[in-house]
Amino acid sequence: MRIKKLEELSQKYNNSCIIISGDPNVYYFTNYKGAGSIIYCDGVATLLAPLLEENRAREISGLDVKIYYPSNIANGILVGSLSDILPKLITKNTVALDINWSTVNVYRLLSSKYNLIDISKDISEMRSIKDDEELEKIKKAGEITSEAMKVSMEKILEGEITEKQLSGIIDYTMKASGAEDYAFPSIVAAGKNSSFPHHIPTDKKILENDNVVVDIGAKFDGYCFDSTRTFNVKGEVRKIYEIVLEAQLEAIDAVTSGVNASEIDKTARKVIEKYGYGRYFVHSTGHGVGIEVHESPYISFNSNDVLKKNMVITVEPGIYIKDKFGVRIEDTLIVTNGKPEVLETAYKLL
Repeated sequence: MRIKKLEELSQKYNNSCIIISGDPNVYYFTNYKGAGSIIYCDGVATLLAPLLEENRAREISGLDVKIYYPSNIANGILVGSLSDILPKLITKNTVALDINWSTVNVYRLLSSKYNLIDISKDISEMRSIKDDEELEKIKKAGEITSEAMKVSMEKILEGEITEKQLSGIIDYTMKASGAEDYAFPSIVAAGKNSSFPHHIPTDKKILENDNVVVDIGAKFDGYCFDSTRTFNVKGEVRKIYEIVLEAQLEAIDAVTSGVNASEIDKTARKVIEKYGYGRYFVHSTGHGVGIEVHESPYISFNSNDVLKKNMVITVEPGIYIKDKFGVRIEDTLIVTNGKPEVLETAYKLL
């Protein structure tokens, strides 16, 4: 558990009480996956959980657990909603809160009674730098994703399969290989459908001449992975593929601790613009990966983030030409003080 980090954060803000909400944040600090909030006051961390999560909360969190329920049905249960319960446990005039994960009701209540400090940036930065345990889980998620990516490539080569069928096989492969879930709904986009970056798989049959964008990621023990490959690149698609690959490789080469995240985006974008396809690169170059598949740092042209050792990010430039096709190539990588560690799932030259 990382509760000690809350102690350090409390001290940073004059020993204020800290409230942590949001499933990803609660999991980060406790390994407990479920509804609830953490309140840290006077050196004591308490997990507040609804009645239906009582058994799991007590078994997993390792914290003092207090259970709440809307009505009084048993002794020892706090009566009311979370916003009703929190004031009974706060012992300070100042409360530090991750506002990004606060409900409107909780925010209104706390702002009317206490001096509020927004610690959303602190929590985001804390989670963005992974420890060894987190890195191992992400690597394992990558190994599982790699298995599914290889299966998808084989199925495309075999033919006679639809986008929806292939996405189902991918999801099954990840689960069968040890994933607890997929990090996001698997994307399989063939032919013209590949021009939509977040295409939802359909019953379209993948034809022999269709290029296929496969964007997938496994989730292992709470941690995500993200990888994209474009398969069956021929003709005009090959030309665009080579441009995207050049942009991706140059951007990866620029990744190191101390570099502004915006520079990575600019590096990829500059290559694509050089070939006259700048307006077809319609999203940022990447994002952080961890408990959430999209988290800090953000690899975009207007990002203020600075890369640090043990951040995990994606680099994923793409070109999308409406009514024709799209190409995206994405790797997840670990930032180091030198060249990044690239966690590849499949060969990029096919």
